[in-house]
Amino acid sequence: MRSAWSLIERIGLRRAPVWIGMAAILAMSWYYLGRMDSAMSSMHASASPHAAMAMGGDGAAGLLTALGMWAVMMMAMMLPTVAPSASVFSRLSERRDPGRTNGATATYVAGYAACWIAFAAPAALMQWTLTHALLLDSMARSTSTMLSAAILLAAGVYQWLPQKSACLSKCRLPLAFFLAHWRDGRSGAFWLGLRHGGYCVGCCWALMAVMFVAGAMSLAWMGLIMLVVLSEKVIPASWRFDKALGAALIATGLWMAAGM
Repeated sequence: MRSAWSLIERIGLRRAPVWIGMAAILAMSWYYLGRMDSAMSSMHASASPHAAMAMGGDGAAGLLTALGMWAVMMMAMMLPTVAPSASVFSRLSERRDPGRTNGATATYVAGYAACWIAFAAPAALMQWTLTHALLLDSMARSTSTMLSAAILLAAGVYQWLPQKSACLSKCRLPLAFFLAHWRDGRSGAFWLGLRHGGYCVGCCWALMAVMFVAGAMSLAWMGLIMLVVLSEKVIPASWRFDKALGAALIATGLWMAAGM
């Protein structure tokens, strides 16, 4: 019996409920986005410039619809990227407070998710404003070459700024972050998730803005941004992936600006 329990501990099955819960939320989020994508695609051919809000109407209803969509999008895109830090947190929590790891880890993830749900508010407001200014089409894709070039240039430059590097370092080295800021209990776990999520938002907000260039409602674009964000966190800093990405964004922005 003892050897069987040791095996369970080694392969991490004691923490399975957290990962299963995250996988369920992730699956439901992508399912909802898939249904939304089908609905938006079916109306795209005959849509007005305001169709990005078509399922919620104009005014406050349209803004609330956009907010709901962005909140789901953030869960679909960012939950996979919290897995590395959540795994580190879970192992530390098991040592500090055995038997309560699942609850603490779930609370940590909830704090992280809360930051990205909060980010959905300004993102939805930007989409709503640009749509009503006729600068986005029904798939939340920029209709202005100048706007697209400006977004790409801003995102590319941000990749090179020290603020980006400072936030990214916390995402790349979660163990150092936890050891420096650890707090016990569920309130501490939520605070850690909130603070770590804040660094993640600070690291990735400009990349999220790039979604308006190719279409924020595009499932393929959501998946690509998710992979880029995850890659920034797990690829060694010596590879300078973030700087190479910034250079590519700047080059694309300049190319678009030159073609105006």
